[in-house]
Amino acid sequence: TWFLILAGLGLRSIIANPEVLHALNPMWAVHFFLEYKTVSFIALGAVVLSITGVEALYADMGHFGKFPIRLAWFTVVLPSLTLNYFGQGALLLKNPEAIKNPFFLLAPDWALIPLLIIAALATVIASQAVISGVFSLTRQAVRLGYLSPMRIIHTSEMESG
Repeated sequence: TWFLILAGLGLRSIIANPEVLHALNPMWAVHFFLEYKTVSFIALGAVVLSITGVEALYADMGHFGKFPIRLAWFTVVLPSLTLNYFGQGALLLKNPEAIKNPFFLLAPDWALIPLLIIAALATVIASQAVISGVFSLTRQAVRLGYLSPMRIIHTSEMESG
């Protein structure tokens, strides 16, 4: 649901301001890097940070396997994030003052509270995924001898992790 909301908000904004799709031309990136060297370096850092959540997917690989993670990434996550980021760009082209909060300003006024609630729920779910990932990585590090042995207690008889 979260990713469909991200995609829908972005698509709505792209349709309202399709000029943002000119950003797909790589010459704009080359021009940006040549013209604004320091700022472009900082912007590249922001791009890298925008995809760091993928590390949680790596940690989930032990629970779900390689194929489901790849399938989810390429069919749901990446397209949804791309549409949302382009939608934010379209909003900023149309209204530069939206820089104060481009994500929430993508939504119509009536949807702000529901979006805030869903964002909070998505954050809770994502934090649980990170906790599960840390558990899996710690357990593997203990098994490989990179961490000293520690007692691991499973609170569920049905699931590990």
